[in-house]
Amino acid sequence: MKDLKVIYLIGMLFFMGCSNSGSENSTTEPTEVSSFWGMKHDVETEISYGDNPEQKLDVYSQGQSIGEPNFWLPDTINHPTLIYFHGGGWIGGSKEDATLELIPYLERGWNIVNIEYRKGKNTAPKAVDDAMCAISWVAENATRFNIDLENIVISGDSAGGHLALITGLLNTIPDSHNCYVGNQLKIKAIVNWYGITDIAKVENYLRTKKPEWNYAGSWIEGLERIDSISASYSPVKKITSETPPIITIHGELDAVVPFDQAVTFHDLLNEVGIKNELVSDPKGKHAGFSEKQFKHIYSKIFNFLDDVIE
Repeated sequence: MKDLKVIYLIGMLFFMGCSNSGSENSTTEPTEVSSFWGMKHDVETEISYGDNPEQKLDVYSQGQSIGEPNFWLPDTINHPTLIYFHGGGWIGGSKEDATLELIPYLERGWNIVNIEYRKGKNTAPKAVDDAMCAISWVAENATRFNIDLENIVISGDSAGGHLALITGLLNTIPDSHNCYVGNQLKIKAIVNWYGITDIAKVENYLRTKKPEWNYAGSWIEGLERIDSISASYSPVKKITSETPPIITIHGELDAVVPFDQAVTFHDLLNEVGIKNELVSDPKGKHAGFSEKQFKHIYSKIFNFLDDVIE
């Protein structure tokens, strides 16, 4: 059975797909539903991609609700697919936290793979290993869910933004990881929401300026390990001429992941000649944007993706 989070999502899909329905107290006439797409999606939750209890993912796929006896008819065509990693400083959060952030992609006819991974104190680099192996699972199970392996986009927020970046980059470097599948799928873009791009610099900033927030130091216990983990898993260290197009959203007032993480990273992308865009906001905080800002951000994201998705 679907959990409450998924039931809530279905309700959200219904209301977002409908125009005003009116009520007995309404002063305007009810209007017809302009576009109802909530029942064009199915979700399979808690699919294992490894042996650890945290190695789970949810797959949202396109199709049609048809009633009994089979109830669901999957699409016969492949769809662009978003792979999403939630945030939480590599030590907290859950894939369910990101559920409602997936709606704009569902509305546009995408499939989505929403991934959980191992997290917690002194667990580095297990989150990266899991993220890479989850993408490998996507490649192996693409036919089952009508996933278009030629049109993959990876995204995430905060620590999930880091995971989106590092997995997207490592999958353009052959033999970079035992779960490398860059030869089996095409990552068309990475959508990075205020992700960490230089682990050592973030840890140093947090340790000296915001010690009570030092999630990086918790993820990597022991200063002697930070430099080696950072060298192996910081996106700033893995940019090549094969790096996919990248769009970053980052508030300039972010005190959790400093804005200069994005600035430095995109300067390096420009040096290599990688298609990229940095969407900044002078009043934006970490995960803090207004409705107006979000509308602007998503218009930027989908304009960017329209240029790379076939």
